[in-house]
Amino acid sequence: MSRTCFIGFFLALCLLGSCEKIDITDPEEETKEHIVPTSLGLGTQNSPYTVEQIQSGELSQKVSWFIGYVVGSTYNTMDNCIFEEETTYTSNILLSSNSTCDSIEECIPVELNSSTLKKALSLYYNSDKFRKCLIIKGRFGQYFRTNGIRDIREGYWLPNLDLSTLKNATPAEWQEWHEWY
Repeated sequence: MSRTCFIGFFLALCLLGSCEKIDITDPEEETKEHIVPTSLGLGTQNSPYTVEQIQSGELSQKVSWFIGYVVGSTYNTMDNCIFEEETTYTSNILLSSNSTCDSIEECIPVELNSSTLKKALSLYYNSDKFRKCLIIKGRFGQYFRTNGIRDIREGYWLPNLDLSTLKNATPAEWQEWHEWY
């Protein structure tokens, strides 16, 4: 095999290996069973990280689960946040632990970097999901020069979930979780 063919074959394998399925669904529209979290604070699907944990900046950049209410979107900077259901911006959403949030101090940006994510999560396409709960799997990182979520892998809407009914996980529960995995 020539060197050029080998390089082309290697690049094709790399590209195919980097494709990941993105599953952003509404639990009422999907037959797949979705987990409703029972606590907050561990970064798992059962106990996702909160907006406050993201804002603290003390999370690793490993793939984790996050939860919050979709409360708006922004354009190019956090200074341009719009806390309304009607928007023309599709490249991001704002998450908050407070469903009535209208302050940049209470929210974090979430990057929507593909057409699939934009159609599934942006308020432009989903204005009926304004102030509804969303659980997503992605990476903690800097976005618009602040702590946010990037590289979304999957997620689903929990439109009837009230985050105030969930408890933060205690250190004893963290130990139990680490032993389970």
